[in-house]
Amino acid sequence: MSDRTTTAAPDAATAAAGPAAPPVSARRARLIAVIAWAMAGFGTIAGQLHALSRVAAHPEDLESPLVAAWARPAIDALRPLLDWGDPTLVYWTYGKIWLPVGLAFLAAAVLAYRDRGPVGAERVLWRVQLGAYGLLVLALAGDYYTPWSDAFFLVGLAAFAVIGLGGIPFGIVLLRRGFRPRTTAWLLIAMLPFFFVITEITSMGSAMLPLMWGWALAAESVARRAAAASVA
Repeated sequence: MSDRTTTAAPDAATAAAGPAAPPVSARRARLIAVIAWAMAGFGTIAGQLHALSRVAAHPEDLESPLVAAWARPAIDALRPLLDWGDPTLVYWTYGKIWLPVGLAFLAAAVLAYRDRGPVGAERVLWRVQLGAYGLLVLALAGDYYTPWSDAFFLVGLAAFAVIGLGGIPFGIVLLRRGFRPRTTAWLLIAMLPFFFVITEITSMGSAMLPLMWGWALAAESVARRAAAASVA
């Protein structure tokens, strides 16, 4: 199949508001969507292994009934995956999974941005969120791949704050302007409460779950439209 560069059909509101979206390669869109789906699934599962390794390294986390309810039996069942080294080493090793996960949803979000070609206030909101995603990816790299984890942890918190607070107006604007899939917009709006709920149960890395799945859905939508346009 040829790798023709095509433009997926833009959302109606965007088409009326400004110039056509930049071309999106059908093959590239499909590749990004597949990677985004794979990393979302991987992060959902492996992220809990990282959370368990944190509990092993910080047993005081078990003082939370919500954590203890699932972590105690899970640690017993998965002990060989947690006991192969020093608890802190195991924790930092499993934490490295979050960088490729973050890169995947960042790529998916950039794909959706290029496909949409937003204008005006929506474009500003897009760029704020994409900048925050990039900052979060930088924090993940620094937290688990450098010795300056404390400093990069604070960078990550700042990124999450922008993502959570900025996601509310961003998601609302996307809904009002006909963005598809709507699920992505709703997940962006709910990001802030999800952050607090998720971090009460598992590790902070899993707070990226709404972003992982939301942007995987958006990338899939772009890939399907691009594929349809390539055979039109």
